[in-house]
Formats: sequence, C-alpha cells, structure tokens
Amino acid sequence: MKLGFIGRNDLKGIEEDAKFAAEHGFEGLEFNYWADFKELTAETVAQMRALLDRYGVRASALGMWGWNHIDPNPQTREESLAQLGRAIELAQALGAEILITGGGQIPDASLEDNVREFVKVFPPFVERAENAGLKIACYAVHGNSFFTSIEAYERVWEQIPNVGVKLDPANWKHHGDDYLTLLRDHGDHVYYVHIKEHLYLEGELASQPAAGMGDIEWGKVMAFLYEHGYDGYLSIEPHGAVWGRDPLRRTMLLLSQRHIGQFLL
Repeated sequence: MKLGFIGRNDLKGIEEDAKFAAEHGFEGLEFNYWADFKELTAETVAQMRALLDRYGVRASALGMWGWNHIDPNPQTREESLAQLGRAIELAQALGAEILITGGGQIPDASLEDNVREFVKVFPPFVERAENAGLKIACYAVHGNSFFTSIEAYERVWEQIPNVGVKLDPANWKHHGDDYLTLLRDHGDHVYYVHIKEHLYLEGELASQPAAGMGDIEWGKVMAFLYEHGYDGYLSIEPHGAVWGRDPLRRTMLLLSQRHIGQFLL
C-alpha cells in the first residue's frame, strides 16, 4: 500500500504539495474537481504532470465529483458523460492510476431504476478507462451518486464487476452504515481508500482531526485491506474548517501518516 494525500488544485499549491510530499515520503497526490472540472484543460494537466515529475511524486487519482451520469434530462446526461470521457483522457495524461466519480442519480427513483440506467450507460466508459490504464472507483453516500448502500454496489457488480469502490470509512459511518462489513465482504472491490477521521461527541460530529484521534477503527480497516490483498493508495484527506486548512493541514497530514504508517510494512 502507498500513502498519499489530496492536493490543492492551483499550480502554486500543487508545487508546494508535491515538494512537501517528496520531503516527507508521500508517494502520490490526488486531485478532485466538482462543477469546475469543465474548466480543467489539457494544458493545465500537462503543467500539473510536469510539477509532479519534477518532485518524483505520482498522481494517485483524478476525481470528477457531482456530475450526474444518469440524469433523466437528456441534455444534462449527455454533458455529464462527455465530461466523463474527457476525465478519462485527462487522468491518463496526468498519469493517474484511478479515476474517481459517482454513479449519478435519478431523483426519487428506485434502486432498480438507478442500477438499470447505470449499467446501460457506464460499461463503455469502464472499457475506455481500462484501455487507458485506469480503474474507475465510484464514491458513495453523497454528491449525485445512487451508491448509498452496499446493496447498490452488489446490484451493479452482478452486471459490471469491474466497477470499484472509493472507500471513505468516515463517510460510511456518518451515513449510518458499517464500513467494516463492506470491507470484510467486498474488500476485493475496493480500488481506492480515503483516510479521513471523524470524532463524535454526544452523537454529533465534533472534529475531523488526524487519523487515530477519532472514532474510525483504522486497525480493523487495515486488517481487512490486508486480507483482501489491497495494494493501492491510502489517500489522506484534509477536511473541515480546522484540520483541513492552515495552520493545521500539514500537521494533520504528518500525524495521519504516523498513525497509518504503523500498519504498513
């Protein structure tokens, strides 16, 4: 397994993060975009790649978040799928190993309807991604994604087994689901892992500090990852108003690295 973290998207921030990663033994940076993905150009990606190469850091993943690939509106769906195709091209140019995206969502529709539309439109993009040397990992429980349960993934795997999970244990816990059950039963489908901590107080999310300072059972997470032979990235996610920003952002990264590092060979 390899440790990385979610980087900033501006070129100045990318260079600072790449330098920090190289100095402290992080192997990869992840880059995520929401609606602003449509503004990302091939020229910018080339500059990003050059900065990473300068410091010997890989692109662990490119994320395209919030786009609705199965929107009932044909025009919205067409635009989303066009951007998904572009994401595959840009991820390949960046040298990323994983493309992160959601499943899309048909509002107020059944799981069956969502799965039916997903398996209708998604296979060509999985094939394109694989031809580009990429795996697609779908995120869950937020951001225009019908993957809000283990069952949603299971239903898709019946027809598209090579769609993976972008696993964020903290998000699953906050949604009220058991991330350890997912790992135990389907760890072979986990393609990418976010390391984000949640600390709860009186039933409410009180902080998002460094890994090991909250309620996520990282030792158990790592145990199941080892049992399933996971060899991908563990991408630390600076998040929240306190630990996700300066001056604690880099402190969070280093403390998380120290805690997760105890489970790495």
